[in-house]
Amino acid sequence: MKNVSTVWLIIVAGILVLAFVLVMNSSLSGVAQVVLLAVLGIAAVACFALLVVNAIGRPHG
Repeated sequence: MKNVSTVWLIIVAGILVLAFVLVMNSSLSGVAQVVLLAVLGIAAVACFALLVVNAIGRPHG
C-alpha cells in the first residue's frame, strides 16, 4: 500500500465518516444499522491507520 496517495486516504476516510454519521441519523434500525455502522467504523479506522503508517514511513528531510 505504499503507492496509495495521502490525499486519497484523507478523502476516503472523510467519506466513510460522513457515511457513518448519515447512517446514525437515518431511520434505519436493528441489525442492518449495527452491521453498517460496524463496517463503516472499521473501514474508517483502517484508513486512519494507513494514514499514520504513511506518515511514519516517510523520510524526514
